[in-house]
Amino acid sequence: MRTLNTLIAAALLATAGSAFAADMTKEEAIAKATALHPGEVVKAYKETQKGRELWEVQIKGADGKKVNVFYDVVTGELNKDAK
Repeated sequence: MRTLNTLIAAALLATAGSAFAADMTKEEAIAKATALHPGEVVKAYKETQKGRELWEVQIKGADGKKVNVFYDVVTGELNKDAK
């Protein structure tokens, strides 16, 4: 029984980091987006596309062109498929 409890505790500890990870904040999305595309942030907001919650950050570059950058709220990963 002691071995079973130890195994269960080890499994819980191994998955605890991912289970309690916080969602990406608006500020984190803006920081990542402007590092990728420097410029003025026009808007930053959450939206849902294909069932996934995303941060959309709209940036106006020095050349006047606008760029939209999308990050998955849960994973923080850049989403290249979003539009």
